[in-house]
Amino acid sequence: MKAIVIEGNGGPKAALVFQDVPAPTPSAQDLLVAVRCAAVNRADLRRAASHFAASDQKRQAAIAGVEMAGEVTGMGAEVRGFAIGDRVMAMTGGAYAEQVCIDHRLALPVPDGFSWQEAAATPISFITAHDALVTAGQLQQSQTVLVQGGSTGAGIATVQIARLLGVGKIFATAGRPDKLAKIRALGCDVALNYREDDVVAEVRRNTSGIGVDLVIDIVGGSAAQVNIDALAIRGRIVCLGRVAGLEATINLDEFSRKRACMIGVTFRTRSLDERIEAVRRFSRDLLAALADRRIRPIVDSEFPLEEAARAQEHVRANHHFGKVLLRV
Repeated sequence: MKAIVIEGNGGPKAALVFQDVPAPTPSAQDLLVAVRCAAVNRADLRRAASHFAASDQKRQAAIAGVEMAGEVTGMGAEVRGFAIGDRVMAMTGGAYAEQVCIDHRLALPVPDGFSWQEAAATPISFITAHDALVTAGQLQQSQTVLVQGGSTGAGIATVQIARLLGVGKIFATAGRPDKLAKIRALGCDVALNYREDDVVAEVRRNTSGIGVDLVIDIVGGSAAQVNIDALAIRGRIVCLGRVAGLEATINLDEFSRKRACMIGVTFRTRSLDERIEAVRRFSRDLLAALADRRIRPIVDSEFPLEEAARAQEHVRANHHFGKVLLRV
């Protein structure tokens, strides 16, 4: 089969090579899926084939990609709940390929009416956002939330899920007027330009000086102190992404004064059982809302599989709104 392979030892400068590799064989719990569309994620820019190292099976080749949608063409003897021909979507390693094997407990059914593009754009952004808001962030109705990085895939999902949950007020940041307008259209109450607006002042002004109950931070870096300053006393910060950098300096006195809680979130170090549980919770809470389009993935653009490197550069340039996809 054809796949995009990470050449050498990986890293941001590693080459992506479109080549023939052995087709995968499903184990007892696996689905064999013919990939129709894969999604490009910021995690892919690290060009590491072991993103889900704690839970993914090892592959003969270092195949890139962590998210896809496709059709079930085979399965192991212990698989339950799926049939040949089913349309599925999942976050899984080795997604930039014509075929992939995934544990059936990580697979989600593609909602009726969803295109392959919409399906591939869904799993990582929406499962991650749900996990950050509900499981890590413990968001309750009537509480307020600030989404730092509202125009990212996870940010777009977070805004929609927060609105669906009926929160009190949603704030979100982005760096361009056109992106701010799109975030508002998805249900954001106050969209702020982090390059021009005083985010902390605007949050306080719109919360009667209290601050927000929860920050979902997809930015990292320079946003760290803004998160603390915008937070209400006893608020929570969920560190979801690091688009603006891996390191930050914060005022620990203000952090302590707020009696704040900061929670780190990633799927890289989760066991298979932990990933299965996150998928189960998402399916229980939100699959119906996807099916009737109360929440929906946003697709930015699509490239052929063999142009994966160009698609990744498009993501790296940060001009997109929504998911960038690879057509298989």
